[in-house]
Amino acid sequence: MADEDVGTFLRSRNIDSLLALASEEVNARQAAYDAVWHRQLTTLLQVLEALTSAGVRTLTLKGGELIPRHFPGHSIGLVGDADVLVPRDQIETVKSVMYTLGFRHASFDTAHGVMKDRDLREVADLELRHYELSPFVKTVELTDPAIVRVAESHNAHPLRFVAGRAVAVIEVDVHHNVASDADPSMLFERAVPSSLGVGETLSPADHVWLNLSRYYNEVAVHGGCSLRPFAYTIPEVAVGDVDWGVVEQVARDLALGPTLSYFLRFCDQIAPGRIPAATLRSVHDSTSSRVRDWGWQLAKLFDFHERFPSYAFEPSDAWAHV
Repeated sequence: MADEDVGTFLRSRNIDSLLALASEEVNARQAAYDAVWHRQLTTLLQVLEALTSAGVRTLTLKGGELIPRHFPGHSIGLVGDADVLVPRDQIETVKSVMYTLGFRHASFDTAHGVMKDRDLREVADLELRHYELSPFVKTVELTDPAIVRVAESHNAHPLRFVAGRAVAVIEVDVHHNVASDADPSMLFERAVPSSLGVGETLSPADHVWLNLSRYYNEVAVHGGCSLRPFAYTIPEVAVGDVDWGVVEQVARDLALGPTLSYFLRFCDQIAPGRIPAATLRSVHDSTSSRVRDWGWQLAKLFDFHERFPSYAFEPSDAWAHV
């Protein structure tokens, strides 16, 4: 595959930054990624400091915590939002703080190039059906001419081109749970200090099982093809601080089975020796249901066609082939 084709593929999977950072290549696109992320991260820190000062316990999760931890000073592509988990009984305080910081429930109106407040019914319906609040957003302008040129060619969330200007849409998603069948109290019980220097974050074990199981469902059900969740979760596995007993217990409690097993085993291939064999087997055996078993899904993510599984009719131990 030609270098240009590799770059195009990596951009389509939201991980072209990995190539740029590995080769220490300085390019306008990566500079724009970093500039937008710097503003996003700066704003996230302001949010965390304000919430903490208001007595709200905050847990950062996903890329907002793991990207700066494993790729300090850089971003991996354009990050759509930052995620924060808070106690449900402190939601009203959170709303008050976010409004004070200039955030609002809005979305970008592409037809007019402006932020438009969400309709009250839309906000209510979203918050009724989900375990998070309607996204809080605000905008900041980026004036570097090189970034403006990237914005003109990109012009999609979170980097917009408006009347000759580059505008970054800063979005913070506030969660009061992470799944409809999960108990968020366990995440707070296992929380650790955030590497951002303020607030707390999920434990390494909770980051791993949550990232991978959510990712698996997003790829299978919603057609996601980004590889970014692997990019910031595999380093968490490789560092070696994961309590695999927690991963095994959560897999049993939530009957995660294939929704965690496939992608956990993929991580084992990339970072061999970090995940105990007993954990891989325990997660695989955590449910006998095949309802959410959509296979490896790697063909979809890496854009290849699967071959017929010749081992399917071989009389052998099933575990050897999964």
